[in-house]
Amino acid sequence: MKRTILAPVVNALKGSLIGVANTIPGVSGGTIAVITGLYDELIAGLSGFFRTGWKKNLAFLLPVAVGIGIGVGLFARAVDYFMQNFPDQTAYFFMGLILGSIPFLVRLTLKERFRLVYLLPFLVTLAGMLVMGIAGRPPMSEPITTLTPAGAVLIFVTGIISAATMVIPGVSGSFVLLLIGMYSTFIRAVRDINVPLLAVMVPGLVVGIVGVSKLVNCLLSRYHAVTYWAIIGLVLGSVVAIWPKTGDGRWVLPDSVLTIGTGVGALVAGFLLAYFLGTGKRAAPAAEEA
Repeated sequence: MKRTILAPVVNALKGSLIGVANTIPGVSGGTIAVITGLYDELIAGLSGFFRTGWKKNLAFLLPVAVGIGIGVGLFARAVDYFMQNFPDQTAYFFMGLILGSIPFLVRLTLKERFRLVYLLPFLVTLAGMLVMGIAGRPPMSEPITTLTPAGAVLIFVTGIISAATMVIPGVSGSFVLLLIGMYSTFIRAVRDINVPLLAVMVPGLVVGIVGVSKLVNCLLSRYHAVTYWAIIGLVLGSVVAIWPKTGDGRWVLPDSVLTIGTGVGALVAGFLLAYFLGTGKRAAPAAEEA
């Protein structure tokens, strides 16, 4: 596959979207990777970094990693502004992104003839996401700020779990951290640059990303259609987790004509963005072959 001069810039921009998503509880960075067409290549590059050519993989992964850093450090502030001032519209925009990616994901399964058995992984993952979404978001616990032996083990294992969920589309790493009571610890450690905690956290993140990437790459290689139907269930079910909610977990419905109008506009904008990103990804191979 030929790479254009603009490819690293485009991949960095896509990476920034992944970075933004990973800072928002309920939104999955893995989902954004799928929507932008980076997912398969990310998984392959991470799982076979040295085996398939480290220079080629580094040339692809480095711009994405830089973009993720930019997304977390800069763009996430803009998203936080919109979430604070326009929470419903922001949620509808991300819901539109997810719904707009479904046609692209379904097309990825068409490499194999559809079988009824594919509905099983789809329904299982969809049900799991619905349960998580309906259960609501737990309150944040007190952060760990001082490293102890027990705390080090907990932070390392949490890093593995968090990174693993970031690799899996539809599952929000931030949401999982809230569930296990470690979200505030991770956010505080990064914000305050707590070196002892970060020194334990980062290796856990690396182990989680590489380990799960190898597993997902194996599944995609051997059971491509089954894996993607499971991913579709995860992605579609995540709409429930993103739906606007009150502080106590109750779902919020639009209460004015203005909210309905702007919410629908944000939903449509997100849908069209994801849909055309998927269309462009589909058309890319044909253009290169020409």
